[in-house]
Amino acid sequence: MGFNTALSGIKASADFLSTTGNNIANSDTTGFKKSRVEFGDLYNTNVIGAGSSNTIGSGVAVNNIAQEFSSGNISDTGNNLDLAIDGTGFFVLDVAGTQAYTRAGDFKLNEEGYLVTNDGANVQGYNATNGIVGGALEDLQVPTERIAPEASSQIDLEFNLDSRLDDKPPYIESSFDPGDPDTYTFTQTSNNTNVPPQAVTLYYAKSDGPNTYQVYATVDGEQVDPIAGTPYLGEQYVIFDDADGSFTETTAGGGTAIPFAPIYTGDGSTITLSDPTAITPISVAGVAFDFNSAQPDIALPTNFARPSFDPVDPDSYTYSNTNTIYDTLGEEHTIGYYFIKQGENNTWEMKITVDGEVNNPVPQVVTDAAGNPVPDPADPTIPLTETVPYLPEDTVVRFDNEGNLIGAYTGYEPYTVPSPTQLSITGWDPTDANAVLEIGLGDSTQYALSSSDTFKQDGYAAGELQGVSFDEDGMLIASYTNQQTAVLGQIALANFDNVDGLTPAGDTSWVASSDSGAANVGRPGTGTFGGIKGGSLEESNVDITEELVALIEAQRNYQANSKTLETENTVTQTIINLR
Repeated sequence: MGFNTALSGIKASADFLSTTGNNIANSDTTGFKKSRVEFGDLYNTNVIGAGSSNTIGSGVAVNNIAQEFSSGNISDTGNNLDLAIDGTGFFVLDVAGTQAYTRAGDFKLNEEGYLVTNDGANVQGYNATNGIVGGALEDLQVPTERIAPEASSQIDLEFNLDSRLDDKPPYIESSFDPGDPDTYTFTQTSNNTNVPPQAVTLYYAKSDGPNTYQVYATVDGEQVDPIAGTPYLGEQYVIFDDADGSFTETTAGGGTAIPFAPIYTGDGSTITLSDPTAITPISVAGVAFDFNSAQPDIALPTNFARPSFDPVDPDSYTYSNTNTIYDTLGEEHTIGYYFIKQGENNTWEMKITVDGEVNNPVPQVVTDAAGNPVPDPADPTIPLTETVPYLPEDTVVRFDNEGNLIGAYTGYEPYTVPSPTQLSITGWDPTDANAVLEIGLGDSTQYALSSSDTFKQDGYAAGELQGVSFDEDGMLIASYTNQQTAVLGQIALANFDNVDGLTPAGDTSWVASSDSGAANVGRPGTGTFGGIKGGSLEESNVDITEELVALIEAQRNYQANSKTLETENTVTQTIINLR
């Protein structure tokens, strides 16, 4: 009987030693879970007296080799396809039609784009269609085809225009002093016919309105008529056309564009613009300044005012920036946006260019006041067309006195009554002449801060697959060479009512058993499932120090049981040798 007891101890110690050795051998195995030996004592119940307090045990047996499913340390690897579960759960695998489960997330892509283990088992998850994750558990796959381009259809432009910036020429707030050049913008002088002749000088000081100047006068350097005791010139303003002659080219302005031509003179109480030849002369001491080609004409601010808009001339605008948009084929185009301060009443003219061009390459149909097409004089059977800018002339953005955006308008005072408008451009896409690009201005402002803007648009070029990664919810996200991303699917996790009942299947995986119960499959970060850490792996939960101590224990137990066997043999020999 003693021999059997000793042999059972030796066998149990050998199993303890083998289990410990297996733990040590897998101390660097990703996702490995260490095992421990669970022993039970033996009693022979087939002998007389079994079960009494005098029963002698029959040795030891290995009741179970149990695995400990405590989490191992998570280490970063930098490989986007390496995954670790931060919490409970197992990755779900399809091994030749059999569902298996693992904590080892060192996955790869095979030649068909499927996510697999090192042994070729398919990782299970929920594939996505057009970015929508499905509900069917299947082999997780990364489509490797390129993504098609998407034409830009909307830009969101949010900016701050520095309220401290000046119109050109700058508004003059100082009180007029003929001896101080800082109190006026430019002058002109003409002699009257008196004997001796007197020098009549007009001083033009930039006012707060666009292309508007307050006019002062002196006669021989004096502002006040010494005889009448009143100023030579009362309250007087002159408004000039812009650098393009936008008003003078209209019927009301005479029909011929004359840059910077005077189109109003008066005291500013009631403003009615007119043909430059019909303005009221500015009369001072017998000299009438008008614009009818008979000298003296009112001097023009050509050398002082802002020139015609030209995207390559920074003097023609106040603030600008450029960004990229995409046509239907995914080709890049450069959109430029330019702002021109118009006076001091919170109004900024806006210009748009595409690839450096101001004008829409697609000719637009000319319409009359009723909106009907105007026939082409050369061929009345077809409508008359013209080349126009991307944004209509005199498109402006306006702000309130607190610097908040009011909206976009067509036209601005004093030239016309502003009309609200929705900003958009057409003709910019060479592959689709009718493509509309909407322009939103968001919560743009006019604060006393440096001018800046943020730009967003919804188009992109064609793109090749550049890489994939997983987020904490297990979403499989593809990144492409065009800076776009797409959700390709979501990895699945499984859990069990009794994880200790799982059956080891090799390759650091387990299969379900009647003891574990059926797998509960779900998505990371939901219910009791842990989250996913991409670019990381879960290390083995083996503690080398503990295992080395266990080795010593196993060796000690083995030696002690061997001593029992040796002693039993000695006693038996003694009995045999009795005579």
